[in-house]
Amino acid sequence: MAAITHEAFRRSIARFGGCDEYYTEMIHAASFINGGPYEAYYAHCGPEPAKIVWQLTGSDTDKLVRCAELLLEHPDSPSVIGIDMNMGCPAPEIYRQGAGIAWMSKPLAEVEQTVKALRLVCGTKRLSVKIRLGEEDFSENDLLDFADMLCAAGADRITLHPRTRKESYSRPIRKKYVQLLAEFIKAHYPAVSVAGNGAIDCPKALADFAAFCPDADAFMIGRSALQKPWIFALLKGILPEQGQIDLLKTAEDFIADLEECQPEDFWKTRAQRFFAYYCDNVQFAHYIKSQVLQQKNHRTMLERFARYFEEMPGERMLNI
Repeated sequence: MAAITHEAFRRSIARFGGCDEYYTEMIHAASFINGGPYEAYYAHCGPEPAKIVWQLTGSDTDKLVRCAELLLEHPDSPSVIGIDMNMGCPAPEIYRQGAGIAWMSKPLAEVEQTVKALRLVCGTKRLSVKIRLGEEDFSENDLLDFADMLCAAGADRITLHPRTRKESYSRPIRKKYVQLLAEFIKAHYPAVSVAGNGAIDCPKALADFAAFCPDADAFMIGRSALQKPWIFALLKGILPEQGQIDLLKTAEDFIADLEECQPEDFWKTRAQRFFAYYCDNVQFAHYIKSQVLQQKNHRTMLERFARYFEEMPGERMLNI
């Protein structure tokens, strides 16, 4: 997730026991190749390099391949899991560039060429592809044809977020397509794994998703992890002894990590993205969120968030 899954936030997850895999922010291939002043931060692998998947975005095959080559020269490359090609991001600015979900509307032969080229670069590293259902007029055959091409071209994993390009996050996900995809791939490409993504925000949601999609191999969590960095611990039953989360301390730790792991020019925007979700843990979320996001910098955001618990002291410790 853009401006979210950087090293500082991954440290927040790790403090609660971590997760199985961390996908980085989308690394824009052309920008990374050009060596801009901030690009190296997108490739950071902390705090657990062995759980990192570098996520790429871009519209040009040659640039994507070159970006993957450069990443695989990174000092932490021997440890990382592999490369992920994002073909599912619906953000309008990404789509207009011909990246993200725009790949699902391109000729299959063009997409196949790109995946094959990335497969060669990745070598023994895992190559995964993230997709959505497609455009509003998608069909099951379109989805399976696209997945068939990805697998034949060398993808080792496909992650499906079962919404179309224009469907908002308020619409329920269509889990049946994750199971449809998983059944198809299990029958034709048993070495390829399928992950489902979307609307997992508690143990029951994961259990329901897994029960509905028994052939899926993994599940990915996005926004819910930003609101609740402890969600993976909750799903695994790794809970603090008191069964409580100190909401202020978690925010303080994040801000300290932000200053250590990210360039100063990113501190405000990354803090805004964090608090935009994290404030939903308190009763008067809309009120405090508007107050926090209006602050001039990341430190005053934290100070305003802390004052909330002076007003509502009973909310600082969250029972989970």
